Amino acid sequence: MASKKMNHGVILVLLSSVFFAFVPNSAKIALDDGSSLFFLVFSRYAIGALILFLFIVLIGGNLKIPFRTLPYVILSSIFACLLIMLTYHAVDYLDVGLVMLILYCFPIGVAFISYLRGKTEILLIQWLSIIVLMLGLYLMLSTGNKTLNLYGLFISFMGLLFFIAFIVTAADLSEQIGATTFNLYLSLIGIVFLTVGFILPLGFEINLPLTNTGSLAIFANGLFYVLSWVLFFKGASIIGATRSSMLACVEPLFAALLAIILLGQLLSVTEWIGFFIVLTSIYSFEKNSANLKPQSK
Repeated sequence: MASKKMNHGVILVLLSSVFFAFVPNSAKIALDDGSSLFFLVFSRYAIGALILFLFIVLIGGNLKIPFRTLPYVILSSIFACLLIMLTYHAVDYLDVGLVMLILYCFPIGVAFISYLRGKTEILLIQWLSIIVLMLGLYLMLSTGNKTLNLYGLFISFMGLLFFIAFIVTAADLSEQIGATTFNLYLSLIGIVFLTVGFILPLGFEINLPLTNTGSLAIFANGLFYVLSWVLFFKGASIIGATRSSMLACVEPLFAALLAIILLGQLLSVTEWIGFFIVLTSIYSFEKNSANLKPQSK
């Protein structure tokens, strides 16, 4: 029974990765169609909040959360918002592949923190799998652009730290109040944070997409963003943040396959090698996960 539940958690995380692969592709379509970056981010939160609110009301779910958890939900939501903003800011100074490579180091941080907190036991072969995974991601995401910018590197690594902090805190909160309810508050707080922290004091140019295709991409961006996070944290509540983070590294693989289908992009031989290294590393990690100590409640 426990094994069946674990398999269910793995399926949820893998499904979340499939949905998340649509996020960067739909974002690119929307941006190419004239949408401004800020409108893309803001609409992602707004669409996600609306979908989750309607879903919770429809199933008769609980919209309330324990008051004691509210400060932690706010903090985790701010981590997520800063992560998104730093990522988009970093690509102004660094190649997008390098930025994503830095961000996808997050399983190392999550695994290390979970290990220190006694949440999970990680075997040596699994640590090696994580390191080899990073090599595979490097081959997949590196474009050969050697131009480095210290400021860009700094904000990318800050984004990585916020990513790790978000995953660790959000995994705990989702387990306490439910992944759907948590993600609703995540979206609502993100809207408030963007409005109060940036729109009101700074002002931002809001450009809508020029065609129906762009508008559909905006909606898809919000829809798949919220589906991916809800499923990820539902899965994480079953198999733990460490395994979920490792499995989430299949997202670049799904994104690459979708880019081939939707955008006509092709992978080089080096990228295909990285593709299979990532798959092998994740398989090796999962194969040894049966020896992990169950996550404490």
